[in-house]
Amino acid sequence: MNRTNEQAATQPPTIRVRPGLLKRLKDSAGIRNDEAFARLIGISRATLTSINEGNEPSLRSVVNIANAFGLAVGEVIIVTDADEAAEHTPAAIPVAS
Repeated sequence: MNRTNEQAATQPPTIRVRPGLLKRLKDSAGIRNDEAFARLIGISRATLTSINEGNEPSLRSVVNIANAFGLAVGEVIIVTDADEAAEHTPAAIPVAS
């Protein structure tokens, strides 16, 4: 990371749900579909999809996940700087027409 203090101030860290965590929690709960899993953690299916795609979750979503499984918030998320987040965000795959 070769960022200056000014760059660090303008690009806040990014919060992501730990990779693979939601799948592991869903599997350990014996839940087979996303709709039921989303209901269990108190979020919409669309929000669950967004989080699974690597988008930044809301604080409420993170707290709901943590509470549903007895986890600390720090066990649910990772915090990365903006440069790292761009490196780990999956690229869109073009769809053949």
